[in-house]
Amino acid sequence: MKRTSKILAVGAAVLIIGVVVWIIGMSIIGWDFSRLDNTEYTARSYACEDEVQSISVSLSSFPLTVKKGNRVSLDYYEADNSEVFVEEKDGVLSVVEKYQYRPFSSGLFNISRASHKFTLTVVSGAKLEIDGHNSDIFIEDIDFTEFSMHSTNTSIRFRRVQFGKLNIKSTNCDIELNGCKASDMTVKSTNLDITAKNCEFDSAVIDGTNVDCELESVVLDKLSIDATNLDADIEIVGTESEYTVRASGRGMPANRTGTTDKLIELKGVNNDVELKFV
Repeated sequence: MKRTSKILAVGAAVLIIGVVVWIIGMSIIGWDFSRLDNTEYTARSYACEDEVQSISVSLSSFPLTVKKGNRVSLDYYEADNSEVFVEEKDGVLSVVEKYQYRPFSSGLFNISRASHKFTLTVVSGAKLEIDGHNSDIFIEDIDFTEFSMHSTNTSIRFRRVQFGKLNIKSTNCDIELNGCKASDMTVKSTNLDITAKNCEFDSAVIDGTNVDCELESVVLDKLSIDATNLDADIEIVGTESEYTVRASGRGMPANRTGTTDKLIELKGVNNDVELKFV
């Protein structure tokens, strides 16, 4: 018993010393966690020589901002734990990051990645395909004929973006759309948090296991939501009598037949859904 008490006392002392050392160390660097990232970054840039209408981007760790311009270009970073390959061929720009986790040389976390964003400039009417493990993306004021996204962990924000087709597939996905338009939107994710405000969709499909969905002041003709656990607030700008509603599961709005081909389909097991028209 005495031996156990002695071991516990020693363990507690070591823990306290460790906490004190950590506090002193963080105080020395002014509690700036980014200084724990020892990665060395080198700024690069690439401007396309020919006309490019299709772009493929594969990122593992860097955040990405996409903006509109008169020609396709990329401002990016290379790091001592990431190589970036940029290639332009047959009207297609390909960007690939190959990341290596090096905790002893670069630090346990890539804290400084947030301040080393890739900036991709595209022309209106481009086709953009993005994939990666961890994707943090911001896109504003662009027209895409087609946009597709495949990622494990996705955080993506769209502002005033127009799409012909918008297709997103992810495991964990956080999406925000504001003032956007799409002819055809499909979003599939195991864990999905999607917010759309002041948007217009001809057709929108949302599919996932755990779905938290907020549609505010949205204009649409067809909406399909399918989830196991569904929490949704849906506010549609339109005439309620025009819409057919087909819902299955507990906590759903009542079914009814509309006067047009406008359709809302809702499926779920555990649901908390509010549907209203304004």
